[in-house]
Amino acid sequence: MLYKKQIALGLFSMMILMGCGGSGSGSDSTDDTPVTVTDNDNDGIANPDDLCPDEAGIAANNGCPDKDTDQDEVVDRLDDCPEQVGSADNNGCPVIAQKDTDLDGIIDDNDDCIEQKGPEVLAGCPYPKDDDYDGIVNADDLCPQEKGIVAQQGCPAPAPENAFYVSLQGDDTNDGSKENPFKTFAKAQSVMQPGDTCIVRGGVYNEVLKIDANGTEQAPILFKAANGEKVYLKGTQYVNNWEQHQGDIYKANIKMNLGDTHNQVYYQSKLMDLARWPNNTDNDRFTIDAHPIEGGDGSVIEATDLPDDLTGGYVWYLGAHSGTSWTRKITDQQPGQIQYQSIDINKWPFSPHNPSVYRNDNYGRLYVFGKLNLLDHAREWYYDDNTETLYLQTPNGEKPADNTVEVATHKDAIIINGEHVEVRAFDIFGAGVVINGHYAKVTDNIITHGRERLDELDNSDAQVGDGAILVSAHHATIKGNILEQGSLVAVNLLGWGGRGEGSIVENNVMRYFNSVGIHASAIRTGADNVKILKNTISHFGRDGIYYSGQNGEVAYNDVSNGMLINNDGGVFYTVGNADLKNTRIHHNWFHDAYGPDYADGRAAGIYLDNNSKGYLVHHNVVWNVTWSGLQLNWATWQNDMYHNTLWNPGNAMDAWVNGYEQKDNRVWNNYSSKPDWLKTAAYDLKNNIIASESPFMDADGGNFMPKPDSALIDAAADISGFDKNVVGEAPDVGAYERGSVQWTAGVNAIIDEQ
Repeated sequence: MLYKKQIALGLFSMMILMGCGGSGSGSDSTDDTPVTVTDNDNDGIANPDDLCPDEAGIAANNGCPDKDTDQDEVVDRLDDCPEQVGSADNNGCPVIAQKDTDLDGIIDDNDDCIEQKGPEVLAGCPYPKDDDYDGIVNADDLCPQEKGIVAQQGCPAPAPENAFYVSLQGDDTNDGSKENPFKTFAKAQSVMQPGDTCIVRGGVYNEVLKIDANGTEQAPILFKAANGEKVYLKGTQYVNNWEQHQGDIYKANIKMNLGDTHNQVYYQSKLMDLARWPNNTDNDRFTIDAHPIEGGDGSVIEATDLPDDLTGGYVWYLGAHSGTSWTRKITDQQPGQIQYQSIDINKWPFSPHNPSVYRNDNYGRLYVFGKLNLLDHAREWYYDDNTETLYLQTPNGEKPADNTVEVATHKDAIIINGEHVEVRAFDIFGAGVVINGHYAKVTDNIITHGRERLDELDNSDAQVGDGAILVSAHHATIKGNILEQGSLVAVNLLGWGGRGEGSIVENNVMRYFNSVGIHASAIRTGADNVKILKNTISHFGRDGIYYSGQNGEVAYNDVSNGMLINNDGGVFYTVGNADLKNTRIHHNWFHDAYGPDYADGRAAGIYLDNNSKGYLVHHNVVWNVTWSGLQLNWATWQNDMYHNTLWNPGNAMDAWVNGYEQKDNRVWNNYSSKPDWLKTAAYDLKNNIIASESPFMDADGGNFMPKPDSALIDAAADISGFDKNVVGEAPDVGAYERGSVQWTAGVNAIIDEQ
């Protein structure tokens, strides 16, 4: 009532004033009618003087309310930064020492690049370019396109004065000196002794570099490309003298001697398709462009719209389960069906992968290939072994010009039989590297289309012991290579009889592998004591890394864009047995795997499949996977999962128990943006957090360091016997410790030193 009385008195006083006195114009006419002034919001401030006439306010703010937009307890009229949370001591603005303009987690006072995101180790600046992946940034590298060493400011080390030389202009009767080089690799390796180096001069070599000579641990043998020169080792030869066959199809006579499994054709260094139906219309090996089938059994596939005359060709089939494909010869054809060399649908891998299995609303899909009548599309070829005739339709439909078409002539460009041998800095095309000698090194090479091939045409185990680099010896080092484009595995270390044991696969770039869609991976091995470190891997048909050996380490790898063809796999994948593996999987980035649209999205981040035991899985970041961040199947026990970050998985964890026993697994100090952890007696859960709102500096930008006010900070439990950098009162939940090293993964990764 008092407030209303004050308003009434104010209005009465104004009426008296306005009703008294003259107009000052000398007029003797007066208007005694009272003038009423409104106050819509009843705040005691008349509308003409109220900047917010419909919102109760205060006189100090011209009739408007005291808003606090940023909710920092400093009202906007006194806040110099009304859109930023600040301090009253700083007029409502953030304290300058805490401002982080680029939101990279490094305050501006300590950030050399306040407008660009970067890690703390680089003072807040982005990672500088290192085009040759030698760990020396371009700005400091005198040879930015050629791998080098710090001592030479990024250029390769100089050749020894007593080195042997090989040149296309050389002669094997020469002494092998720089001035009088040999012509062939065979001659050079026949005279080399432990500690010798052979420098290969630039050019294109079709000779296989086969090394039988032995070095020693203290005096290895080295074959390398000459500094600053491109040395191409090719497993191909040109095909010329083309003539028109019909329409856009041309033919030439050539003997292709590697058989259906390994014969390949390249046009302008691009892989062509063996004539097929349906056609590869998008020129993408990983979309498969396959045709859905209608059913079948262990020897018959039923499908509509099949082309005629398929007998003698091949069928590639991917079942509805989509875990693996297989390839078989077509033995007969009837209307609406083809018959193929039979499989046993009661045994794995065919039991879930055969035409009688209906899942995900389909029976699977196929393409057929290897018949001349299927050659009807750009980039397709066919070879008639009987007439030694190659047929090709180029991408533009024109007659191939000279030296534009190549065919595979040998599977291997380099064969290392000797021990303590290194090959370095070669460009390899259309062939692979085979290591049969122990303690060999393959370093700084570029391998493109290494060992391209079909699946085994009688495959009964869903895998092939082959790869662009195939290791059949122990203690190999595969380091600093770039491997691109392959039908199967990039680096395959055989794991039986001691093969592959003690090997290191480090700092390699690998992309576009397993276009066949079987159990193949960019890196694949079951050997013991293997280290897989700091590799950058992307774009693969199924799994990125497969490691099932004992006492191994998989760390600081950046692996992404997998499961492009298959389903029910992982960015990292393994299968167990009765043994405790004692293998560490740590500080990896596993991300962006969605699975193909014809499957049900079972693309996991870290997949410990059937009977995996004894793994230590810690400080990994898994993001953008459609299935579980951590998947454990069958008899899994004594697996420890500590300090992992799972961002945008389908769900945090999942398991297919299938009647087996699971026990003694620990899940501690992990974060996930999606539920849920496995809440059974088999899993000891401690200090895990699930929260959908990002607690990170910039999850979309790949910065998973906790924010300053994150609930992850100091929220983890201490783990006895587990070393970890701790900043603050307790460890942080997840893969990063705020205030500690902002580690990275992939080539030239920044290591989180313990």
